[in-house]
Amino acid sequence: MKKLNNKLSAFARDRLWPLIKTRLPLVILGTALLITVVMILARPRDVPAPRAERAWIVDVQRVDYRTINPTLELFGSVQSPQDADLSAGIEATVNDVPVRDGETVLEGQLLVVLDDRDATLTLRQRQADIHEIEAQSSFADRQIEINRIALEQEKDLLGIAQTRFDRAKELLDLGRLSRSDFENATENLKRAQLSLNRSDLALEESRIRLNERQAQLERAQALHDQAALDVARTRVLAPFDGIVSGIQVSEGDRVRVGDSLMRLQNPSTVEVRTQVPADYVQSINQGLRTEDAITAAVQIDDGTVMGRITRVSGLIREGSGGVDSFIGFYAPPIGLRLGSTVRVLLQLPAETGVIAVPAEAVYGLNRIYKVSNDRMMKVDVQRVGERALEDGSTEVIIRSPELTNSDTIIVTKIANAADGLLVKIAEKEPASAQIPTASNTRRGG
Repeated sequence: MKKLNNKLSAFARDRLWPLIKTRLPLVILGTALLITVVMILARPRDVPAPRAERAWIVDVQRVDYRTINPTLELFGSVQSPQDADLSAGIEATVNDVPVRDGETVLEGQLLVVLDDRDATLTLRQRQADIHEIEAQSSFADRQIEINRIALEQEKDLLGIAQTRFDRAKELLDLGRLSRSDFENATENLKRAQLSLNRSDLALEESRIRLNERQAQLERAQALHDQAALDVARTRVLAPFDGIVSGIQVSEGDRVRVGDSLMRLQNPSTVEVRTQVPADYVQSINQGLRTEDAITAAVQIDDGTVMGRITRVSGLIREGSGGVDSFIGFYAPPIGLRLGSTVRVLLQLPAETGVIAVPAEAVYGLNRIYKVSNDRMMKVDVQRVGERALEDGSTEVIIRSPELTNSDTIIVTKIANAADGLLVKIAEKEPASAQIPTASNTRRGG
């Protein structure tokens, strides 16, 4: 027994104890992990509370149908119908430029003087050609008269020869004239006829020659007039009252036909050319037909000049979505520089049965939202125009058969706006501290 116990002790010491010593940490760790899992699975589960739906706070306005004059903000370029780029009409040397850039000139005032010697010599040659052809025409006319007289005389001679021939034939038939004398009478008649034909041909030839001289005279007269025009072009005159700009030449320059000399602009006829979107052209044309002035406010630096649309182009330029319209002024404006770009505010004809809403109330081109049972409801509208307010903000003019006077329109811009979204109407502040909601919304939008 004692020996058995010793063997067991030796086994435990040599085999079992090293095994327990190496495995014990793993057993403890596994036991702890098992207890932890059992505790997690056995704990009571918390039921999550239902999450409340978020309500978006918005500002609204009541539907109010009115008659409103829409406004349309555009940009236009300042131009003038009297804007001339003066160019040289002949090839010559510049003798004098008596005006300076920026100088105001009157119609007919001398602007540029070109050397006229070559043009004057050409004019004298054309005048000499006319004199020469006129002399030839006088000779041809005199020749016609001489040939006409000769033709009349030849006719008389032919008559005499015909009478003698007739008499000779009668005598020959009676046997009182020899054959030789009859043949002489016949020869004289033939000669008289031939001479008459020659005279007739000479008269016709002289008439043709006179017609040729008249045609040459007309051609020479045209060349003379062209030469006279070239002489006149050596003095460049102002075609209208205006301001000189962009002088391209100076004394001593050699210019060719078509070379630019300077620019002349009339500021008193200034107008603004702007492009009106095609959707508004019909309304503008209707106003022009009824002679209702479509006024336009044109901003100049810090001021505004009033004008009106005078005409609308009948052509839509390719690649553009609008029609060119022209704005004239009641009085010549001061401060408008030709070629500059200006801001234009058109006041369109009045529209009835429309609603004015802040620009933030409109999504896209033709969609707004109204409040229905505390939720957003989409409404498609017709965009009639816009209206500028005194504070610089803009309202959009809309019309829709789906809106009634009892509806309220959401005027706060919501990024994730959609049908059915829960909203809450913002409470108004006391009058003493109230800030207009629409204005705040417009500045924030």
